[in-house]
Amino acid sequence: MWSQQPDLTPSPPAGLLVNRLRNLAGLFALFGLTVWLWTAPAALAQQPTLVVEGEVVNSTPGGSDVSGVTVVLHQESATVHDDLETTSDQEGRFRFERIDFDPAVQYGVTVRYQGALYGRDLDLSAGSPPPITLTVYDSVDTEDVLSSSLASVLFASFDRSTQTVSALEIARIVNTSDRAYVPGPEPMKLLRFGLPPGAHGLQVDTGLRGADFIQVDRGFALVASVPPGEHEVMFTYRFPYSGTESSFTKSFIYGVEHLRVLAPEGEMRLSSDMLGVAGDVVIGGQTYQLLEASDLPRGTRISLRLVGLSRPSLVQRFDRRFDDIRFEYVGPVGLGLLMVALIGFILWRRAKESRGGANTHPASVVEGGGELQDGPTG
Repeated sequence: MWSQQPDLTPSPPAGLLVNRLRNLAGLFALFGLTVWLWTAPAALAQQPTLVVEGEVVNSTPGGSDVSGVTVVLHQESATVHDDLETTSDQEGRFRFERIDFDPAVQYGVTVRYQGALYGRDLDLSAGSPPPITLTVYDSVDTEDVLSSSLASVLFASFDRSTQTVSALEIARIVNTSDRAYVPGPEPMKLLRFGLPPGAHGLQVDTGLRGADFIQVDRGFALVASVPPGEHEVMFTYRFPYSGTESSFTKSFIYGVEHLRVLAPEGEMRLSSDMLGVAGDVVIGGQTYQLLEASDLPRGTRISLRLVGLSRPSLVQRFDRRFDDIRFEYVGPVGLGLLMVALIGFILWRRAKESRGGANTHPASVVEGGGELQDGPTG
């Protein structure tokens, strides 16, 4: 009977088997690296670069030429600060090529034309955007093109421990012309905003592109050009008072179509011989005192009083340091939320006035809130 013979071939030592496995793994790793080196350039080459293109258009009737204008593509992030430049052709067209998209980077294009800065933000997350238009205007340096629509002044609260009043203002500047206002070199040509004596903790926000602000004798001034249309400026600050009341004075060098002054009921009382008796209005569930005026001519100066302010107690004098910290981190946020509600009230009030046959204003004046100020305001 046939029987299978046992395999008497000796097995390789365990150490030799391990070495063979290691060599085999190394060959596989080398093969994978070789394949990656061959395919990586092709894969990288398949990632398309983006193109940003468009044209510069002068919207001033009979405006100047827009050829040869420098256009800048901005790329900004926490670690990237890169600008690319090109110039517009005879037709005002421009083009940026080979742009590598990075989701952590913000993109935008700007152009400076006759001293005014124009631009727009770009969203490149979906690829190359459609051709864009950068609208520019011829410039002018006369303040006659500027006007003011609605001015909003909110005395949000007072702090008896530091004897300061917290205020927030919204100014809507209106350029009614077809040219951009570019301030001249004189300081009085800048957009000026008055502040009360001793004002501090100033915070400024504006939609004017490239704007900066500087301290001036009786307030601050914006270093910015003003294109046609309406542009908001919002600023908060604190100013001191002594005793139990404070006087507040404000000038409107461009006049103002509608003025609103508010203070929360129970915090303080508003009083003004020029603006009449304060009424009441409810905003966001809170009752406010409201003083109003309309069609104030250029150079108008109004005065009012804040009555019913309190002196600090002995304990509160020791707590001033902590109150300052609280305002720096909480105050601006609360004031911002409150002003959002105020803007909603303003829009509702104006719509109600229009339906009720209130006086209308020329269509060339964009309605909103704000004023330019000159001189002390407190």
